[in-house]
Order: sequence, then structure tokens, then C-alpha cells
Amino acid sequence: MADANTTASNDSLFDDELFTEKGLEQYRKAAGVAYEFAKQKYEDTGEQQRKTIGKQAAEERAGAEQKQKFSEADEARDYAQARGAYKY
Repeated sequence: MADANTTASNDSLFDDELFTEKGLEQYRKAAGVAYEFAKQKYEDTGEQQRKTIGKQAAEERAGAEQKQKFSEADEARDYAQARGAYKY
């Protein structure tokens, strides 16, 4: 008796729409759409990260350049003060 019920239960699973060619085709289409969506999302995220990294690098270079200019100006000022102090 248990085998008959199990067999009937399994047969009804395979008669389901999901297991027909039409159901499988719908599943393939849905999986393809989900894949393309996820792929596009990751590509967009990667592009945004690259832009952010590039912007940060440019800001760091500009900051380093400004720091170098200030350092050179400080050295020139200190040198001028030191030379002026030795005159007396």
C-alpha cells in the first residue's frame, strides 16, 4: 500500500507543469534573466569601484604635490632666515 501511494505521489510530481518542456523553457528564461541582471549589477559595481579608486588616487597625488610645494617653500624660508641670521 505504501508503495502504491508513493508511486502515485511521484507520478503527480512529474505531471506538474514545471517538468514539461514549456515549464523548463520558462525556467531557462527566468534563470537567464536573473543571470544577466546579476552580471550587470556586478559590472556596475566594479565600474563604480574603479571610478572611486581613481578619484582617491588623484586626490592623494594632488595632496602629495601640495605637501611637497609647502615643504619646499618652508625650506626656502628657513634657508633665507638662516642666511640672514649670520649677517650679524
